[in-house]
Amino acid sequence: MTNTSTSGSVSNSDVSKGNVRPGLKAGRSSEFTLIFQLKPGGAERLRKKLAAFRDTGVGQNQKLIDRMGTVHDLRFLIFDNDTRLLFASTFDGDWDAYIDDFAAYIPDQINLIFGECEGAPGIQSPNVKDYIAKHQVTSEYFYSAYPNTSVKDVWKALKIEGGIDTLLDAVTS
Repeated sequence: MTNTSTSGSVSNSDVSKGNVRPGLKAGRSSEFTLIFQLKPGGAERLRKKLAAFRDTGVGQNQKLIDRMGTVHDLRFLIFDNDTRLLFASTFDGDWDAYIDDFAAYIPDQINLIFGECEGAPGIQSPNVKDYIAKHQVTSEYFYSAYPNTSVKDVWKALKIEGGIDTLLDAVTS
């Protein structure tokens, strides 16, 4: 069993390029926590947008996010008397590639949600990574039960399990 956690390695430590990004890493998994100030009235609008996103079909939205192939989980929390938004996720790989994937795969959804945050430049803006890094908070501790198992590894294992179950069902019937 190789459960790993870390409190020291950064998500993208390419110091030679000046791209030290916030966030801790455990194996292939990185934590990602953002805190934004919401625009006046943004909490109410955002709740409606997130409800619509949730109600349009979990399967449809799951497929959109799954296209990225690196997202373990993500969540939104409105807090501090409806003035701030917390976005947290766990992902595989490099910080910059993760942000690029949002811009490539789900830009409309990201802009719809984060458009309620003060100063949000839009996911395809050349300034978006600086804006995100400014609002990212590095966790004090990050744990991953499967630090060296990617989302794609899990999908592959589930396919294999399904095939084995089908084979065993055929043999026993």
